[in-house]
Amino acid sequence: MKIIINIYADTFLLCHEALSMAFALAAFDHQIQLTIGNGMLNLLLDEPTGKLAHMLASLDMYDMPPAWLALADFNRLKAWQANLSADFDWCAQVALKPTTLPYFDTAFDL
Repeated sequence: MKIIINIYADTFLLCHEALSMAFALAAFDHQIQLTIGNGMLNLLLDEPTGKLAHMLASLDMYDMPPAWLALADFNRLKAWQANLSADFDWCAQVALKPTTLPYFDTAFDL
């Protein structure tokens, strides 16, 4: 099953639960695509080495593609990265959301 999970939550617990659900579904051979909203991006930027960042960095381990960000949030991430001297693993697991979305069997908005 091809599933998209839109994470619009702005609290650590809800974002953690959404990522945990995505990993559980991916472990059972579902194709999972994550979309990260402004709230979760704020949490990642506030704690770039925190638990959510480590979870996001492990998408490859579950054979999941990079999470999508809307254009404004993607530009904000790139500007944030440009102002840092460090490079974080989770940043490689984020991509710009395509303008034409592929077909998904199910969508979850969290």
